[in-house]
Amino acid sequence: MILNKILIFPILSVFIILLTNCSIPVATGVATKAVTVSNSDRSIGEFVDDVLIKAVLKNSYFDQSEKIFFNVDVEVSQGRVLLTGTVDNIDLRIEATRIAWGVKGVQTVINEIQISESDSILNFADDLVISTKVMAKIMLDEDVNSLNYNIETVNKIVYIIGISGSSDEKQKVIDLSKEVFGVEEVVDYITINSE
Repeated sequence: MILNKILIFPILSVFIILLTNCSIPVATGVATKAVTVSNSDRSIGEFVDDVLIKAVLKNSYFDQSEKIFFNVDVEVSQGRVLLTGTVDNIDLRIEATRIAWGVKGVQTVINEIQISESDSILNFADDLVISTKVMAKIMLDEDVNSLNYNIETVNKIVYIIGISGSSDEKQKVIDLSKEVFGVEEVVDYITINSE
């Protein structure tokens, strides 16, 4: 435990240096998550790798395609990249995948990007409420380590990527997600920690 705390400070310094072009809330959020990652099933090294992959990928989207940057959400767990969101044509969906595969450290790209020309702010708001409620349920359950999961909702479909301590925990996360009003489907990319 003491070793984890000792390692956190050099890692936080690296994050601050890497994130100098980002806003303070981003750096603060990363720092907060780095401090708590010692309680998750990911090692600090895996956490750092995932954060870097996400940052590099979002930066690549920003540089190469404004539409992809603003419409595609990225979650990373153990080098597995989950792409969600909506774009208005198949070419953008393919391009988002191609760019993701170009990032060093990516092991798998899971493309759940939907094609839709009729996005609305109301749909986005509904999805945000659903994601927030799902995450709240997971955080409040004592048998689930919420730090291990990332939630994205697109058109009332909940996507979960993360690491579970057991098959029972994985099923509990799925069941809790299905209990939230408005959820039409739950798609999970949860791996079970073999340790």
